[in-house]
Amino acid sequence: MAEHYPELVTQHQHGVGMHEPKSFEDTLRDLVRNSPYFFFSLVLHGAAIGVFMLMPTDNISGEDARIIQATAEEFEEPIPPEPPPEEEIEEVEEIIEDPVVTEDEVTEVIEIVDNVSTDAPFDSTGLNDVIGVGGGGGGQFGKLGGRGRAGKAGGEATQRIVDDALRWLKNHQDPEGFWSCGAFDLECGKQGEDVICSGPGSTQHDVGVTGLALLAFLGADNTDKRGKYKDTVRNALKWLKDVQEPDGNFGYMQNADYTYDHIIATLAMVEAYAITQRNYLKKPAEKALEYMYSIRNPGAAWRYADFHPEMLTHQNDVSVSGWAVLVMSLAKEYDLPFDEVAMDDTMLFIEEMTDETGKTGYFERGGDPARLEDKGVIWDSGLSESMTAVGILCRIFADPELDNYPGNKAMVEKGIKLIEAKPIVWDENEIGKIDFYYWYYATYALYQYSEIDSKPWKAWEKRMVDAIAEQQVKEGEEKGSWDPSVDPWGNVGGRVYSTATLALCMEVFYRYETVIGSH
Repeated sequence: MAEHYPELVTQHQHGVGMHEPKSFEDTLRDLVRNSPYFFFSLVLHGAAIGVFMLMPTDNISGEDARIIQATAEEFEEPIPPEPPPEEEIEEVEEIIEDPVVTEDEVTEVIEIVDNVSTDAPFDSTGLNDVIGVGGGGGGQFGKLGGRGRAGKAGGEATQRIVDDALRWLKNHQDPEGFWSCGAFDLECGKQGEDVICSGPGSTQHDVGVTGLALLAFLGADNTDKRGKYKDTVRNALKWLKDVQEPDGNFGYMQNADYTYDHIIATLAMVEAYAITQRNYLKKPAEKALEYMYSIRNPGAAWRYADFHPEMLTHQNDVSVSGWAVLVMSLAKEYDLPFDEVAMDDTMLFIEEMTDETGKTGYFERGGDPARLEDKGVIWDSGLSESMTAVGILCRIFADPELDNYPGNKAMVEKGIKLIEAKPIVWDENEIGKIDFYYWYYATYALYQYSEIDSKPWKAWEKRMVDAIAEQQVKEGEEKGSWDPSVDPWGNVGGRVYSTATLALCMEVFYRYETVIGSH
C-alpha cells in the first residue's frame, strides 16, 4: 500500500505507553539531571505549585471537571484519510514496466510471480504450457508452453543458431522499438566495425517485419518480463501499442497490402498476451482482432485494401487468410474475440482453393503461389508448395481432429505428399527452389503432422537444419542473419524478414507443440 500511496509512510508511529504522562517527581528529576544550572529556579517553582495544590477545590464544579478531562481526546492522533481509489489495471501495468530496481534483481521475483496459480490457462508451469502456434494438446491452437524446452528440443547447436539470429535482430532494432525493413542498417556497428549490412527491404512493411521479429523472440521464451531479450520485447510491444490506431489497425493504410502487416502484428500481440496474460496487452489484442474481422470480405476471407488493383479480380487469397486463421485459432484458445463465422468461411475458401490432388492455390483452385512480376522468371512458382503448406497448417489448427471440416484429413495427407516431393534445397545454382515463406509453413505443417506420421518430418528436418545452419552468416556485422537476396520476397522484407523467418523455422522444436488429437 505504501508503494502506491507514499504519503502514508509519513504518518506518525505509535508505541505502547507513548502518551502516558510522567509524574512531577520524574519530570523534576530529569530536568535537574539535564539542566543543573536551573536547579534553584525549579525548586522555587515547585514550592509555589505545592502551595497551590493545598488550596481547596470545592469551587470547581463537576461539569468543569468533566470538561477538563475531555480535553485529552483533542490530542488523539487523527485517523489517516482513506487512500484514493486504485488506478486502472492498464495504467498500473505501464508503471510496472519501468522498475526502479535492476532487471537482474527482479528476474527471480518475476519468474515466481508469473507462475502463481490463477485462472490463466498455463500458469501451472509457466511457458511450458503455453500455446504453440504450437504448444501441446489440450486446446484449439495447442499450448504455448513447449518454449520452456528451448535449448533442449532440437539440440544445443540449433539453439545457438537461434541465439545468434536473435542477437542480430536485437542489435538492429530501432531505438523506438520497431524493425525497419529498409533502414535497419542505421543500427549497424554493434557487431562489426565499418561494415553495413546488405539486404534492405521496403519501409512500407516495418509493421509486418516487427511482428515477425517479435514472434521470433516470443518463440524462444522471451517476454516483456523474462528472458535475455526482455528489453527488446518490451520495446517492440510498446511501439506496436503506440502506433495502433483507435480502430485497432496496426498497418500503414497508404500501403495497399497493409493487411499482411496488420494481421502478422496482431498475431504477435495476441501471442504476447496469451503467454503473459498481462492486462495491458489484452486491450490492444482485442482491438486488433476486431479490426481484423472488420476488414474481412463478407462471406469469404481476406486479401488487400479495397483500393488495391488486384481486388477487382480476386478479393481473397490463401496467404493473407492463412495468417488470419492462425490468429483466430489462438484467440479462441484464450478467450479473446473469436468470430466463428469468419473461421468457417475462411476454411471453406481454403477448401475451394484445394484441388483433388491436395494442392492449394493462391487465389485459384490448385494454382501456384504468387510471385512479383519481375521475380517469376528467377523464382519459378511451380517449384514451391507454399500455399499447400499454408492450407495444411490451417486445417490442423482449425480442426485438430481433422474431422470437423469435410475431407480435411484426406486433403492433409495428400498435401503432405506434395511437400515431400519438393524438399528444401539451398543451392544458388537452383535459386528458384529457395523460398523461405514455403519453408516456414512447411516446417510447421510437417512437425504438426508428425503425430500421425513422423517420417515426412524427419526427412524434412535434416535438410532444414543443415541448410539453414550452413547458410547463416558466421562473423562480422551480419553474424546470425541470412542473406535475403536469394529469396523471392527478400527485396520486400529484407534481412530482417529473412532472419526472423528462418529463426522461427529453427524454433519449431519448442515454439509450438503438436495439436493433432488434442480435442
